[in-house]
Amino acid sequence: MPDINTQIVHYQYEFRALPGEKLALLTLFNPKGKAVAMLVFVDGSNPLPEPRETPGGLVIQSYYRRDLAGIIDMLRNEKPVHFTWASAARLARVTTEQEPVGEEEFRGFWARVLG
Repeated sequence: MPDINTQIVHYQYEFRALPGEKLALLTLFNPKGKAVAMLVFVDGSNPLPEPRETPGGLVIQSYYRRDLAGIIDMLRNEKPVHFTWASAARLARVTTEQEPVGEEEFRGFWARVLG
């Protein structure tokens, strides 16, 4: 499947109760109204599955529920927000891309991680 780098203009926020598990979900939509990613927030401390892409091109990325507030805050308060999927590296991220000086709190972190 192709790589994705798109601005997120809408999102859908929901909670689901499944037998034995409760999930919070964020579906991210591009400017054309297409769902490009579903972020799944779970309780617990077990290792999270790797990001994956469905046959229809929707990227599924798992997070711990404790990360939900930070991502919701980004979607509500930062503009523009982008979603990036690098299929070969299996890297999915929600990012503000480049921001003015003083607002790049995690730039050094990602430079070290992505190297």
